[in-house]
Amino acid sequence: MRGCTRPEDEERELEQKVLKLWERYKPLCMERLAVIEEAYAVASSTVLDSELRGKAESAAHKLAGVLGSLGLPEGSKIASEIEALLQPENTVPGQLSHLSELLVSLRSHMTRGPTHREG
Repeated sequence: MRGCTRPEDEERELEQKVLKLWERYKPLCMERLAVIEEAYAVASSTVLDSELRGKAESAAHKLAGVLGSLGLPEGSKIASEIEALLQPENTVPGQLSHLSELLVSLRSHMTRGPTHREG
């Protein structure tokens, strides 16, 4: 009976389900991160064209939406910050160092995955 399940068992079961979802969607999430990193690399050496900026902004938006559901709420928050930085009115050279810091942090969260408690 489901009513006899201990809260700890339910929590472990939920964590296992989240881990399975993460493993399923991790490759797609990492591809989206790569698009953002490519845009950053281009912006660091030349002018970021609107097409690549738009792809990176869209990738950040999608990551922000999915990471929280996959057990990475801090990653979702960081992706939202990146999305905001990539909006046309915010894409200025002075923000590249901040974007770099956010990308390092996002990659770190995504590499660790949802198995580590975020704070």
